[in-house]
Amino acid sequence: MNFIESELAKHNFPAKLRPGILTAVEEIFVNIAAYAYKPEEKGNVTVSVTIDEKAVIRFVDFGEPFNPLETDAPDLEGPIKDRKIGGLGIHFVKNMMDNVEYEHTNGKNILTVTKEIDKVK
Repeated sequence: MNFIESELAKHNFPAKLRPGILTAVEEIFVNIAAYAYKPEEKGNVTVSVTIDEKAVIRFVDFGEPFNPLETDAPDLEGPIKDRKIGGLGIHFVKNMMDNVEYEHTNGKNILTVTKEIDKVK
C-alpha cells in the first residue's frame, strides 16, 4: 500500500482519486494472498504501477487461474441475511476503477486496473 501511495503522490495523481485506488488495491491484494495459492503452498504476487494521464496497476501471480470478472454480480437488494457471501470486493473494484481487465497467460493470472485523471468528478 505504501508503494502505491508513494507512487501516486510522487506523480501528483489527484488526491481525491487516491482513496478509491488504494481501497481497490487492498481488496485485490488481500484476495490474491487469501485464495490464489493452496494453503500448503507459498506463492508470490508482483504489483507494478505506471502513472501518466492515468494510473495503471497490474497484479501478477502464478496461483490457481481465477477470473474475478466472471463472478456473478452480488445481490445488493435482498435482505442481508439472505445474500450469498462473496462478490462484493470485485463489485467495489469495478465501481472504483475506470477499467478492470484479466488475462491468464503462461500460467500467470494478470489483473490490471486503471484509473484515469480526466474522469475526475
